[in-house]
Amino acid sequence: MPLSTIQTLPSALRIHLMSNELSIPDALSNNKLQAMAFVAKMKEAADNAGCGFIGGFIDPNGEKFIMSNFSDEERDQYLPQELL
Repeated sequence: MPLSTIQTLPSALRIHLMSNELSIPDALSNNKLQAMAFVAKMKEAADNAGCGFIGGFIDPNGEKFIMSNFSDEERDQYLPQELL
């Protein structure tokens, strides 16, 4: 995963990916980690194609994970209020 993509991930995941450890942080389930990686790959594909991207998911606990290549202000214009 490119450094630019890693820098957009939550800090707990970013620290884990940049360390030499191969274990998954206790706070992240394997399914959630896979979903985060999938969204990061979609964003990377959009970046490579020069397209705008807003993607993410809401986990079963209600926690939102959103990645975008828009500025925060632009992203907030496109997202429904429930996802902000």
